[in-house]
Amino acid sequence: MAGRVRRCGWRRAAGLLLTCAWVAAAPAAEPAAPELRRFLDAVQAYAADFTQVVYDARGTVIEESSGTVLMQRPGRFRWNYTQPFVRTIVADGERLWLYEADLEQVTVRRLQSGLGDTPAALLTGREDVLARFAVTRTFAADGLAWTVLAPREADTDFAELRLGFRAGLLAELRLADRLGQQTQIRFAAARANPPVPAGAFTFTVPAGADVIDDTEL
Repeated sequence: MAGRVRRCGWRRAAGLLLTCAWVAAAPAAEPAAPELRRFLDAVQAYAADFTQVVYDARGTVIEESSGTVLMQRPGRFRWNYTQPFVRTIVADGERLWLYEADLEQVTVRRLQSGLGDTPAALLTGREDVLARFAVTRTFAADGLAWTVLAPREADTDFAELRLGFRAGLLAELRLADRLGQQTQIRFAAARANPPVPAGAFTFTVPAGADVIDDTEL
């Protein structure tokens, strides 16, 4: 069962990370969300360390992980999970690569269809998030300026997305789904517009890894 929970959390996390990819890639925001607008206007690339915690509907922690992230507009990112398992998610602008080191398995999908019919899979920088999400409120708490987004359509898997900003940078992200599960990601050592190394968003399949090619789905 533990393996099943871990892999569910991994796939769900990937959906959340596509949402994050939009945060670094979308073109504009409503006037009601000044911190979000400020971030989108000023930040072309973003790098940080992160810690991620997934809670079930009862508030019990079911997964904890950590690593590093690098994002660049539009729709390019690399999330390197280092604890407790080595996992990598890379978007190269066209494809999404998901690597699980312990299983020696790589899954590759088209970026736009990446994770199926979810809002996160649609937010790759090619669409304005506000076409699918509305800013419901902004507030200050825990030293952060928060923007709350809700899906405009009722038949989505996600109920709410909260983005917390500090000094113009994304510092925390919280996602709630319609089943009551929540994901919290906190960012540390965040840097706006860092130098992006050549090949940062190129994924090379490790020797011996099995490749599941879902690009035709």
